Amino acid sequence: MEGALFCHKCGKPQRDILPEEPGPVHAATEPPPLPAPTAPAIGFHNGLAVRIASVAGILSVALSALTGQVAAALGPLWLIAGGFWAVFVYRRRTGERLTAMNGAHLGWICGVFNFVIVAIMMAVLVMALSNSAAVETVRDQWRQHGRPEADLDQLLAAVRNPLNVLAAMPLIFVLFTLLPAFGGAIGAKLLDRRD
Repeated sequence: MEGALFCHKCGKPQRDILPEEPGPVHAATEPPPLPAPTAPAIGFHNGLAVRIASVAGILSVALSALTGQVAAALGPLWLIAGGFWAVFVYRRRTGERLTAMNGAHLGWICGVFNFVIVAIMMAVLVMALSNSAAVETVRDQWRQHGRPEADLDQLLAAVRNPLNVLAAMPLIFVLFTLLPAFGGAIGAKLLDRRD
C-alpha cells in the first residue's frame, strides 16, 4: 500500500521514521491566587454586624433616656454616638475598612434596634396609662417636680389616643434610624482618615 509505514505482509518498515521534533516546552503554570477572604457585606445577614448594632442601639437608647431628663439636646447626640460606636467596634473586631455608605448602613441597623426598643417602651407606656392607679402615680410625680397639671392632662390625652401614637411612629422611625446612620457615616469617614 502506498503511503504505509510498514509492509502489511511482513511488518518491515517501508520508509525511515523520523522522530517527531519536540514542540515548545510549556512551563507549568501556577493557578491564580485565591482572593483574600472578605467579611460579609453589612446587613441583617451579617451576624457580627447585627450583634454590634443591637448592643449599640440598646446603649444609645438607654443613655438617651437617662440624659434626656437632664438635657433634651443630649438625647439625639447619643443616637448619633450609637451609630459611630457601632462602626468603631465593627472595625476593631474585623479590621475591615468601611466606606461611608457601609458605615451609614451599620448605623441604620443600630437605629432599627433603637426604634424597636422605643416602640416597645411606648406600647408598655400606653398599656400602663390605661390603669387609673398608674395615672395617679404619674400625677403625684408630676406634681412633685412642680410642673403644671394642664400639661400632663394634654400629654395623657395624646398618649391615650391610639391614632396619635400610630401617627407618631413614622416620625420616630425616621428620627431613630437617620441619626445613627449619620453617626455611622461620620464614624466610617473619620476612622478611615485615621488609618
